[in-house]
Amino acid sequence: MTLPLPPNAFEAAPCRRGVFHNASGREKHGLAGVLRWLLTRSRGPWPTHVEDVPVAPPVAKVDDGSIRATVIGHATVLVQVDGLNILTDPVMSERIGPTPWTGPKRVRPPAVPFEAIPPIDVVLLSHDHYDHLDRPTLRQLVARDNPQILTGLRVGAKVPSKNVVELDWWDSHAIGAGVTATYVPAEHFSGRGLFDRDKSLWGGFVLETPHGRIYFAGDTAMGLHFQAIRERFGPMTLSLMPIGAYAPRWFMERVHIDPDEALQASLTLESQTTLAIHFATFDLADDAYDAPTHALARAISHLSDRPAGSDFRVLPFGEAAIVRIGEGAEAAARRRFA
Repeated sequence: MTLPLPPNAFEAAPCRRGVFHNASGREKHGLAGVLRWLLTRSRGPWPTHVEDVPVAPPVAKVDDGSIRATVIGHATVLVQVDGLNILTDPVMSERIGPTPWTGPKRVRPPAVPFEAIPPIDVVLLSHDHYDHLDRPTLRQLVARDNPQILTGLRVGAKVPSKNVVELDWWDSHAIGAGVTATYVPAEHFSGRGLFDRDKSLWGGFVLETPHGRIYFAGDTAMGLHFQAIRERFGPMTLSLMPIGAYAPRWFMERVHIDPDEALQASLTLESQTTLAIHFATFDLADDAYDAPTHALARAISHLSDRPAGSDFRVLPFGEAAIVRIGEGAEAAARRRFA
């Protein structure tokens, strides 16, 4: 059951004195909360290295009426639809931090090497955190392809490109004939240092294409924005939903959904197919390496039926999901193994 949204909910992002806020009014933990977490951490186990089974490289273009999505690692997904190659939050670096030798180190290499990624037309940048906005990767993309980069307000100054379009929540931008990207609300925060906290905007994206609607969540906590997105756009054909970096809940629940909430969000969106992202790449919180996938499997098993939004998949990294409007999981599986 969904509740009616308040009047004028989720319009332009709230901004006061140059600082952005979540539409819910919920604030992030301050320094005291961060210190409490750091002093009481109980970290789940993570491997130091994971080597994925090699898969065939992505095709050059997709223009057959389908949507093809390949999870490269973390929140980096190659989305191919209607002849366009779109990359979400591209991060190919070994570490994510202010320098090449600081910050969390990835435990698995990108499932698709940079040289195997086809020419990129558009990059979707959800926000400015190091695990989503990676300047070295963006420099490579700009030098090779000079893609158009869409992102939130005041993020552009941190992007090493002149081909950047900044968007407020609900702003739309045409990225191809019949394909439109809209920047949509999220419950999160921004900042890359001590003095820029929440001074740039965070959000997700909805792509409207001739072959279905695609939702990329970026980073987000739970909130009514999922309902607002569903009411404005209708059911999603494909959603890319984060499931990792959620523990401990007392600290992370304000910025990251957990696997149960990710499933609930996909149900709210009535997503035909949802792919898990933002897990098993960087050790960012206290959940164990395999905890997100196990928790998601339990949540799915507890569903009494299979409503719209329950086709929530954890694909092997580097493998492509091929989604067509109205095609359920059973038909997709038959075609995959035919």
